[in-house]
Amino acid sequence: MRMLKILTVFAFVVVTLMVFRHGMKPSPARYNPATEVEIKGVVQEVRQFWCPINGDEGTHLMLKTDHGILEVHVAPVRFLQGNGMTFNRGDQVDVVGSMVLYQDHDAVIARKITRGAETFAFRQPNGRPLWVEFPRAYVR
Repeated sequence: MRMLKILTVFAFVVVTLMVFRHGMKPSPARYNPATEVEIKGVVQEVRQFWCPINGDEGTHLMLKTDHGILEVHVAPVRFLQGNGMTFNRGDQVDVVGSMVLYQDHDAVIARKITRGAETFAFRQPNGRPLWVEFPRAYVR
């Protein structure tokens, strides 16, 4: 019984030290309909990397706006590829999405993006990702 108490205390101390040493990681930004904005701009760069916001390899647009460069979190690469969606440097787009703070800078989590006559939807109005409910075909 005494040995069990010692091991329990030891495990608690080790876990506590690990948390303090590495710090608690902030939770990723979430879509919030209350912070929804509409932003127009020109795509300067398309980036694909693992993103904690969607928990997958995501597509991100670096969008040149009247106020500078803004990062737009679009959707997982697999969702865009599965629906034949692509974005390119120079695309003029209108983004509707939730303004968030991501890695200490402003960013937008896209709900829909309009390019010319095409509108691509990525989330429901409440922010729920379409790739969870409708993994294929959600282009209007």
